[in-house]
Amino acid sequence: MLKRKPMAPGRALRPVTDGLEERRLLSSIYGTPTAQVSGTDPSGAHWKLRLYGPGTLNVVDQNGTAFTKATANTPDLIHTITVGGSITSQTRLVGTVTPGANGADQVYFQNLVVTPSGMLPKIDQQQVNNFHIVQDGILAIDMPNFWMAHTSTTKPSGASLIHSTAQSAGEIYIPGGVITLRFGGVNADYTPAGGTPLNQTGQNNEFQINLGMPIITGTSIIVNKVITDAQANTTAGSPAFQDYASFLVTGRLNLFQANEIDGNSKLPPTQFNSLTPTGGTAPGGTFVISQGGAATGQIGDVRVGGSATNFTTFMTESPIAVAAAEGELDAKISNFYIGGQTNNVLLVAPSGSRNVSFGLGMDNVSINSLAISSLRANRDATNSTVTVSRSIGNMLIGGDVTNTNVSVGTYTSLFAAANLPPQSIFGSGSGVFYGDPPPTITNHVVNSTTQQSEPFAQNGGFLNVKIAGNVTNSLFSASVDPNPSGLSPSAVDSSGSFQSSSGNVFPFGAPSNLVLPRGVINARVEGTIDNSTNNLIDTSVPVNKAFFAKNVHVFRGPVVPPNVPYQPFRAPTTYHNGQNGLKGLFKIDRFPVNAKNPQAPKK
Repeated sequence: MLKRKPMAPGRALRPVTDGLEERRLLSSIYGTPTAQVSGTDPSGAHWKLRLYGPGTLNVVDQNGTAFTKATANTPDLIHTITVGGSITSQTRLVGTVTPGANGADQVYFQNLVVTPSGMLPKIDQQQVNNFHIVQDGILAIDMPNFWMAHTSTTKPSGASLIHSTAQSAGEIYIPGGVITLRFGGVNADYTPAGGTPLNQTGQNNEFQINLGMPIITGTSIIVNKVITDAQANTTAGSPAFQDYASFLVTGRLNLFQANEIDGNSKLPPTQFNSLTPTGGTAPGGTFVISQGGAATGQIGDVRVGGSATNFTTFMTESPIAVAAAEGELDAKISNFYIGGQTNNVLLVAPSGSRNVSFGLGMDNVSINSLAISSLRANRDATNSTVTVSRSIGNMLIGGDVTNTNVSVGTYTSLFAAANLPPQSIFGSGSGVFYGDPPPTITNHVVNSTTQQSEPFAQNGGFLNVKIAGNVTNSLFSASVDPNPSGLSPSAVDSSGSFQSSSGNVFPFGAPSNLVLPRGVINARVEGTIDNSTNNLIDTSVPVNKAFFAKNVHVFRGPVVPPNVPYQPFRAPTTYHNGQNGLKGLFKIDRFPVNAKNPQAPKK
């Protein structure tokens, strides 16, 4: 009997080549940089920019003079950083700062441009047998101590390319896209020696972070802080001048992460008004926008670890210059999180939101969404509005609910609420992008196309809500319209009551309400309900009623508050895959060592 010869140890049945160990192009990633430029900030901080991989680097001051080795120790401000000839899959820009003798460790720049000059495009764009992919973007930019600011001594004079009603205070322009962008942030309050503060220029000024769509993965943005400001307008009835920052990303935004968003709460942008402004609009604060292009606009994670003031987030299926069709289902956000205090926070999600959470209170927050899977706040909900076209699967508030309105089964043209562009580039559009607050039950808006007053009730609204506190001067509704016909636009007058142009009042709970048959609310409340001073509710309704729907189930009993993370955060922190482009080039920032965070590295 013939015996089969045994195979050699470690060999497969079919011969294959041995796998080689992973190799990296050290010369292009971790070794000798392709180009580098050094300089000294007027504060005394020394900086160095290194470019790894294909491309070239140029840095100039306010006079257009390039920084060189001879001037590396001469104090000067950065006006523009330019990267040319970069390849998306290979090029990285790394910036480091050595603190000066006085401890200054921040460097300011006004413009950062990555030119679309890395690869030649196809001459015949319709050619299909050439699978050459043009890579004109950049893989990663890692410059955590470089802050964007207006470093010119003259006030901004050129129109912004994002909001035409503002002047350009500075820009980051990467039309070929960047997979991971990390820098210090934006500081609208920085003023160079001899310059005029932006909040004294008597005009709207915008910092533009305008990013194209990379060839793969999507875009991630990591900043320490964004600081915006405003200036009171001396013209009676006119809105304040805004000095603001807009992050405009084409395609999917995987991650927007910041430690803090600061703004002027005393002079808020008009999109945060409770009623549509009559004296003109002025958008402002910090915008995070994902717009469509070759792919739809969509957001994975928005994470603000600390507080957020004057913060607006929305996404759209089409470019912001094109009106998106209602009913499209890809302009959605997966996770929206703010760990600290909120003051004027606005989220518009035309195709829905998965998880919306607040580490502290949900104060002065406005949310318009197709649907919300989970909405949670560790503490109170105060002066907030949630308007949802479909349902909220799970809403959990860990404290009192005061002066807050939650409406489900309430239709709003969400794309129009986010951004309805003008008919021409010289016109003025509507929506939160242009400074209009979104439609809510206390701010009805007539749709310019349908002439229908929005929002209006639609059938099938569903709400599950638990409240670990008291409910005061607040209401929750599902598929209920206080205006029985919708033909007479209603609003809230100066007294706080619903009133139409003909003088008819339409409060919740009145016999004339339109109550659709499939609206459902399931609620558990731990504390008391007191709506005795709520002008949105009919006087015939008992003061301990806050829920309005065809089918209402209210239970009384204890409610366990949610456990949304908030400062100080425990280590190790989980980060998004979009940060992989920076791996090996930087050490993730964490909060200082303390009793609750013993694993955090010392600074």
